Amino acid sequence: MPSTRRSGTVGRIAERFHRVATGLAALCASPAGGWLRPTAAGGVLLVLASVAVSLASVRVLGDSVRIRWSIGTYYGPEYAPTAIVLALFPAIAAATYLGLRALATVLEGTSEFDRHRGYYELCVLAVLAVLVIVQIAVIAANLW
Repeated sequence: MPSTRRSGTVGRIAERFHRVATGLAALCASPAGGWLRPTAAGGVLLVLASVAVSLASVRVLGDSVRIRWSIGTYYGPEYAPTAIVLALFPAIAAATYLGLRALATVLEGTSEFDRHRGYYELCVLAVLAVLVIVQIAVIAANLW
């Protein structure tokens, strides 16, 4: 005879998930657009992904990483300390996210912005995704 205890636990988890999802949907669907839109959550996730990539690559990279690949003569730095490079990527991603969210707050309420807000938010996600992709490319290039 199967235990009813397990189905009770699953039911409680499903109910809790439903309450959280309903609360998030209410925040996103408020008249002003809400402070937590799906694309805003995606931006936070991309910043967290940048942090995760930096933390995951600390052990595999050496003391310094190459930051410049060039052909010919170049008189600037070609290497930088790993800790600084890995800290700068998430910091730049977070600053970009906060700056673009602040810009959206300033523009909110204008008819042009309200009509094209979806495009703006997709552009914000694209910019943050490019930053994470560049971070991964720099790390991958230093592994070879």
